[in-house]
Amino acid sequence: MDRPSGSDGAPRQEAARAGLTLERVLRVLLCLVGVAPFLAPLARRATSPEATELLYLLFKPVCHTKPERTLALAGVLMPLCSRCAGIFAGFVTAGIFPRPRFGVRACLGYGFVASVIMLVDVVTQDLGLRPLFHPARLLTGVLWGHVFGLGILALAREHLARPERLTSSA
Repeated sequence: MDRPSGSDGAPRQEAARAGLTLERVLRVLLCLVGVAPFLAPLARRATSPEATELLYLLFKPVCHTKPERTLALAGVLMPLCSRCAGIFAGFVTAGIFPRPRFGVRACLGYGFVASVIMLVDVVTQDLGLRPLFHPARLLTGVLWGHVFGLGILALAREHLARPERLTSSA
């Protein structure tokens, strides 16, 4: 049944509250997912490798984890290479600092730019034009991960702002 969108604005307020709640939940999820690969080596160091094997296996399909391209925390290799670790760190930065508030279209544009920057980093390293440099790998990963995280938040905001969501009571 459709609600009239009268002057009371109740459907809009309801949608705004739902949107704010969803955005907070997504921000927490971005942080939790983003911090996981950084906690894995610390957990492995504190316990046995067998106890954390599942956590490492979860990241296996995501990254090659070549040892020379992987950072060590507390003397233990991370479950992701430095570039992928940067991507996950970018999820954390987007969760903690969800600025600037881009729309989906802007996120796609900036995502393309971030992808090109990362691609230049990958190609110049893999062609031997420069040595492997973890700070560059991390930085390009953080940039891409942050924009991706902002895109997730923008999708949620724009989905909840659709007029048909404001007038239906399903």
